[in-house]
Amino acid sequence: MTWESRMFGSARKMWFIVLLYMFYDPSTAQNSVFGKNKYTEYQIGNMNLIITVPHGGSLQPSSIPSRDSGCWDKVTSKCYYTHSCPSGTSKDSTSCTVSTVKDLYTLETAQALAKEISILTGGKYPHIIINHLSRSKLDVNRDKDEAAFGIPEAEQAFDEFMEFINMAKSQIQKGLLIDIHGQAHPEQWIELGYLLSKANLDSGAFTAASTSIFSLSKELYNTPFETLLRGEKSLGKYIQDQNPKYVCVPSPTNLGPNGGNYFSGGYIVKTHGSKDNGTVDAVQIELPRWIRESSERPTFCVALAKAISKFHQLSFN
Repeated sequence: MTWESRMFGSARKMWFIVLLYMFYDPSTAQNSVFGKNKYTEYQIGNMNLIITVPHGGSLQPSSIPSRDSGCWDKVTSKCYYTHSCPSGTSKDSTSCTVSTVKDLYTLETAQALAKEISILTGGKYPHIIINHLSRSKLDVNRDKDEAAFGIPEAEQAFDEFMEFINMAKSQIQKGLLIDIHGQAHPEQWIELGYLLSKANLDSGAFTAASTSIFSLSKELYNTPFETLLRGEKSLGKYIQDQNPKYVCVPSPTNLGPNGGNYFSGGYIVKTHGSKDNGTVDAVQIELPRWIRESSERPTFCVALAKAISKFHQLSFN
């Protein structure tokens, strides 16, 4: 990339940010701001809760090539995520695999959850950030190179999505981000990701500083971190309290996956949670399909709204 193109890209991003703030009114809930081509959307909230929906999009513009496997460099054991492989590398679907599967009904779940939270809070709305592009075109829960494969149009949508999150964070100062996903693991449980691997959860070898809720642990320094992660004051406990069929990992009844399937959290909670800095905590929620289906979704969203509200208030009481 040339110096001129880098400067143009930086200037374009700066103008994008300026325009967003020109139309941004945090006192007005549920107005929407869109990125270019409406690939991304920010539904403006008025409370210190953020919901992100990275994998619920359906748009498949022909101008963005579909993501495929990355290019594997055997010498350096490194993947290069680009459509044209650099010299000395080749496409490798085993070493450099990418996921393009849509998380069905996660957008509908997010909207239903926001509605229930509004009812509970007397009209407050969470900030909602949505990627409307198909995951085959852009995966905003990955590093930028793997997310967009170097395609400028996809990279711009990636930048817009992340800037929408930053805008919401700048308004709430302290709060909670919920990243909604879907999974098809045979256990059919709810997986709550705090950046701890399943091995760490099963062994107990972790510290609060290595999680995406580090800020909460510092705020409640008199409460053992185990209590916040998988004890009596954990999100898993609060969800299961609503209905025991909503089995969660981690929780008091399932301290870890015990060797089972489990997603620990991806780029969004790593980047926008409180592990490295800041006072916005983040949790990745991986939902089995039966919960996301229309028959169960309304009931579950009532339960999840109550659980999130209770967990969310821990740092404000």
